[in-house]
Amino acid sequence: MPRFLITAGATSVAIDSARKITNLAKGKTGQSIGVEAAMRGHQVCLLTSNPHLAITQKNIETILFDSFDDLLSLLEKETCKNIYDAIIMTAAVSDYSCHGIFHTPDFNTPVATSGNEKLSGGYQELWLRLKPLPKLIDQFRTIWNFKGTLVKFKLESNIDEQKLLHLAELSRQHSNADLMVANRVEDAAIKAWIGPINSSYQCVTRDNLPVILIDAIEKIWEAKQWQKSY
Repeated sequence: MPRFLITAGATSVAIDSARKITNLAKGKTGQSIGVEAAMRGHQVCLLTSNPHLAITQKNIETILFDSFDDLLSLLEKETCKNIYDAIIMTAAVSDYSCHGIFHTPDFNTPVATSGNEKLSGGYQELWLRLKPLPKLIDQFRTIWNFKGTLVKFKLESNIDEQKLLHLAELSRQHSNADLMVANRVEDAAIKAWIGPINSSYQCVTRDNLPVILIDAIEKIWEAKQWQKSY
């Protein structure tokens, strides 16, 4: 039976020793997918930023992370064990890291800080310089050489369904993922789209998402097992 590695929640990047940039993801989707997989008898490793989502179940191992660097390190370590058949990246991963704090928007007057201290709250205005972080989802097929089933999640906002699915499929192909789960901020609590299943994307309710997704992964795994036997 397939063994699952699932990420859930949000990463953070530091501004100073007391402040960070993060997002609103709580990790409940990843947790629900992990529970569904475990209920079917699969072994699950859940990497989550939310300690309240830790699951005490014999076939689920929960590992906590906080920062982008934490998750990067954990994913590299776990993927390189070569024990997982499916990786599901539900976590909302940081896109940018802070590369300096400045007095002016031209980034010519940096605030003197070692990075290990808390900035004073007395500044009238500060400017952060942000630089892109590497896309963790794109490391699996390239650097980490993962051969199993890879599931990518994509969140968009204020676009119609046709454009969402177009962008989702382009993104899936870019990362060489087997499956994509696409959703929108405005209705993410209600529904999502999974695909390609039978060459198309399927709209599912949020409650049914774990069941449909695990079904699809199991079918891919069974097809691979069948191919290996011939």
